[in-house]
Amino acid sequence: MITISEITKEIIDRSPFLSEVLYQDMANIAGIARRIRPQIEEKLLQEISEEAVAMALRRIKTKLKPPVSCEEILKDSNNLAVRSNLVEFMFPNSPDIINIHQEILKKIENKKDAFFNISIGLFESIIVVNNELEKDVEQILRDQKEIRKVKDLSSITIKLSKKMTLTTPGVYYLVLKALAWNGISVIEITSIGWELNMLFLNKEVDQAFSVIKTLLS
Repeated sequence: MITISEITKEIIDRSPFLSEVLYQDMANIAGIARRIRPQIEEKLLQEISEEAVAMALRRIKTKLKPPVSCEEILKDSNNLAVRSNLVEFMFPNSPDIINIHQEILKKIENKKDAFFNISIGLFESIIVVNNELEKDVEQILRDQKEIRKVKDLSSITIKLSKKMTLTTPGVYYLVLKALAWNGISVIEITSIGWELNMLFLNKEVDQAFSVIKTLLS
């Protein structure tokens, strides 16, 4: 039979925010217990006391590891670039993807300010271009099915510090946590080497830039 401690640990493990506030004493245990008790009761199908949850939290707290700190790496990441008025196209993976890539490259070869980003996943592909290329890409994708288009987007690219290695943990988390705490949605995230690129709605990019700039300064 599953126990209160097991369910409590599961909730804490899947919530970096709760894990962090619990470790750093940013919220009292009684308050956390009050918040997560309904989730535990739903799993157990019975009522439990807040004190029982609090006892489980105290045991978990003694075993928590300190959160990863990458502030110094981020503060050295002062290369920040913003591009506005972008359009994203999403569609199922296609055998035509190489031809699509080549056709778009032909369209932008003489356009110095053109923005073009393509990402190919297991099942879907994404193309992001500046809005001047929107009609061109629509024409190139005319034979593709289930195309979804999102307009009025902006990107923020962070050139990360060379102090970071490919195995440095927690760098992206610090950025995404700050954005989440400020209620900012990230539409897409891509990373290439030491570049982290995030896509936002135009209306949120100014606030996102301010939040990220604070992390880097």
